[in-house]
Amino acid sequence: MKSTIHAMAIHFTVIIIVVLGLSSVGAQLPNSPCPRIFSYRKDPVSKQIYGHLEIRNLKAEQLVKLNVDLAVGIRPLWNNVGSITLVKSRADSFHDIIRGLPAQYRIEFPMQNPLPLILSIVLNDQRICTGQAGVGRYIRALCWKHTWYTQLLSQNLNRTDHHSVHSIHQPQLDLDRMAVLRPNNEPHTPLDKSTETVSPQKSRNDFACGKSSTAILNRLSINGQLANKGQFPWIVPLFDRMQPQNPKYICGSTIISKKYLVTAAHCVYGIDDFMPPERILAVPGMYNTDNFLEENAEFAYVEKVQPHPEYVYDDDVNDADLATLRLKTPLEYTNFIIPICLWRGDNDLLKIVGQDGIVAGWGYTELGPSSVPTYVRSTVVDRQQCNDNWSRMYTNTARIFCGDGHNSVPCNGDSGSGLVMRRGNQYYLRGVVSRGKVEKVTLKCDATKYAIYTDIAPFRFWLKSVMS
Repeated sequence: MKSTIHAMAIHFTVIIIVVLGLSSVGAQLPNSPCPRIFSYRKDPVSKQIYGHLEIRNLKAEQLVKLNVDLAVGIRPLWNNVGSITLVKSRADSFHDIIRGLPAQYRIEFPMQNPLPLILSIVLNDQRICTGQAGVGRYIRALCWKHTWYTQLLSQNLNRTDHHSVHSIHQPQLDLDRMAVLRPNNEPHTPLDKSTETVSPQKSRNDFACGKSSTAILNRLSINGQLANKGQFPWIVPLFDRMQPQNPKYICGSTIISKKYLVTAAHCVYGIDDFMPPERILAVPGMYNTDNFLEENAEFAYVEKVQPHPEYVYDDDVNDADLATLRLKTPLEYTNFIIPICLWRGDNDLLKIVGQDGIVAGWGYTELGPSSVPTYVRSTVVDRQQCNDNWSRMYTNTARIFCGDGHNSVPCNGDSGSGLVMRRGNQYYLRGVVSRGKVEKVTLKCDATKYAIYTDIAPFRFWLKSVMS
């Protein structure tokens, strides 16, 4: 027994020395157990070592679920936890797959000394690479996951990820109801002048759903950019008219036809029951929620509030959080009042995992409440990631999905706003903002938790029946 222990100790010591020596000296990088799939590379700018993955023989319309396990030396402090991302955009990666080229991934390591060692790479539950690492209390395994669906999007959203996490003061105690907090640590900068100009007024029959009258939708950016007038003509603020002379903003909503808006059911829930329609005022075309005299804003009075019959006002139930508002008078479409397209794709959530949506509304920023809309990108994650992030179990039957807002976190004010996805040259409604998470001690929005959206796709029959 003693000789066995002694042998194991020698083996472990050798491994640690080799790993530390190779990474610190830098003369030779660790060997890859599968060089055709994984390799160590040096960034020419930062001079940091990163991992490069090439996954071959992928096909279009395929779910690509990648798990990478690494052995990492324990250090007192880590600057970050690492990441795994596609080297190219999803559109460019898709075109590579069509041409028979591999999809490329980049792994940012949490530490450089020692460099992590590959333990395993699993593609769609099939192990494609197996490595080894020394055993002992100084080595532990970390896992990185990446999931996407190889589907062509006609135009990708530009992304410029920022990794800083911001906290805000929580002004209300509506703890789990949802908004999107956008980091606003930098001044808003307008886009080029050509994008700020609204095109001439169209005839009332020329307005197609899901299209903006401006060119700005072709130049989207992320992380709390200020929306310009007419950029998202389907978003509508909702106000509570309990005090008729001073309506209070409560939630966002989305135009789905001339007579109907869609929002979250909890937005129109009163003290004991749903709010009567005469208490709700919708103002399509509105930009500044402090200015009821805007020339493009139209008052739209609500005739009927219809929540989904399966919705229950209960924090432990997060299903069917959806309601429609029927307007007394049909809307007149303008450059600032245009409906979103209802979802026409597959119901299968796996087919949108890894894809980006856009959420625009009047939610709180880290600077406090905002009277003008901002917008962020949110990436759909799979159900397991959602459950892990929230530390609870949402079953596959729950008609929700989670979105990673990339440091744009849940708070108050954006409940009921729509998450839209681009298909062709139009945008389609796929989700409605339902809830987020607030830290119970600090009462600040929890930047580590995903946003939860009601999935529109399973409710299309109900929506059609309500509107018919």
